[in-house]
Amino acid sequence: MTKNNKFALIDCNNFYASCERVFEPKLEGKPIVVLSNNDGCIVARSNEAKALGIKMGVPYFQIKNLILQNDVVVRSSNYPLYGDMSSRVMRIIAQYSPIQEIYSIDESFIDLEGLPFDLVTHMQSLRRQVRCWTGVPVCVGMGSTKVLAKLANRIAKKYPKFNGVFDIDALPYQRYKRLLRSVEVGDLWGIGRQSAKKLSRININSSYDFYKADIGIIETLLGVNGKRVYQELRGHSCVSIECIPPTRQQIVSSRSFGADLTDFDELNQALTILTRRAVNKLNNHKLAATTLTVFIYTNPHKKDKPCVHLSKTVGMTTATQDESLLIPLTAKILKLIYEPGHSFYKGGIVLGNLSKNYRQQDLFSMNQNSQSKADNYSKFNAIQSINRRFNESVKYASEVGNDMWQSRADFRSNRYTTSWNELLLV
Repeated sequence: MTKNNKFALIDCNNFYASCERVFEPKLEGKPIVVLSNNDGCIVARSNEAKALGIKMGVPYFQIKNLILQNDVVVRSSNYPLYGDMSSRVMRIIAQYSPIQEIYSIDESFIDLEGLPFDLVTHMQSLRRQVRCWTGVPVCVGMGSTKVLAKLANRIAKKYPKFNGVFDIDALPYQRYKRLLRSVEVGDLWGIGRQSAKKLSRININSSYDFYKADIGIIETLLGVNGKRVYQELRGHSCVSIECIPPTRQQIVSSRSFGADLTDFDELNQALTILTRRAVNKLNNHKLAATTLTVFIYTNPHKKDKPCVHLSKTVGMTTATQDESLLIPLTAKILKLIYEPGHSFYKGGIVLGNLSKNYRQQDLFSMNQNSQSKADNYSKFNAIQSINRRFNESVKYASEVGNDMWQSRADFRSNRYTTSWNELLLV
């Protein structure tokens, strides 16, 4: 394998469960599960919960007895806490390489090529600093490609003898082959469930089967992405680190409601707030949208009634990021698609066809009042400034209601790092 490149993947161990333990040390060693929005399904598990056979994605109500019998600690998703802890971890990781790609909320690639010191020692120092400064445990996998670094991270987590850091390039070839035989092809980074099914039809089941296969067959079955994974597994780097995230194509803001909604005003309250959240993301990324989709649908899990899915997309001639335009437009679209008599289970909006050129004007809008536009923009900035300082104190009238749409979070811990009212008391 060629080793001109050197990547490391730093992955937080059971991140959501670890964040819960940081502020409640008494949870150390206890099985923990974290639930999805509305306390629906299992989205995170500690190692102790995994050992009990609790599967990812299983509905909470189905395993409630198992949880009670084994004293499993249950927590609702606490995304403000997890997001802030992730930012702290990523800032520490950035100190260990000039090139970093934040791959997800709990994973980060860094480029180690050319660093003038022992890399295993360097990564052990990273692990200690992250644990000391944040309380979150991490493991590090190193390899000459991103696929190999991802595979190495899997080994670092699985085998305690490596003390959380594993360099797959240091393996002799025979041991590397044994490792590939022990890993199912579907567990390779970049090989999804459907790709694994295609490979299984021609008896490619393990990563070693994939490694030994003919590259032409792999490309025919899986296309260029499969070919890249194949070459990366052989040590040829095809996927570089993305220091600048690609421009978003769309922003989705949706939610399963805490209770089924039948009233138009209840739905409008939910969608108004979800639209504001999407617009905030839009402005944080300095983007604007030219399409807006609104959707609502009934519970698909109720067998006695068919699922009703209502949606409509509207295009705009000029890209906009102005909530004073997008929020009223959401309400208008909702009026068009709303059908009384249904109990709606989930809803949301999609801002699409995003562009960075949001200041560009429509060719046919030359006579629009530029002073009025400037006034609207200044008003929007003033409202955002007030809301940042005074905790969303300025609202649209349609945002005020009975809050029935708010998701259940019966087991949520405090937002220890992002809410003054929920700071840890010692």
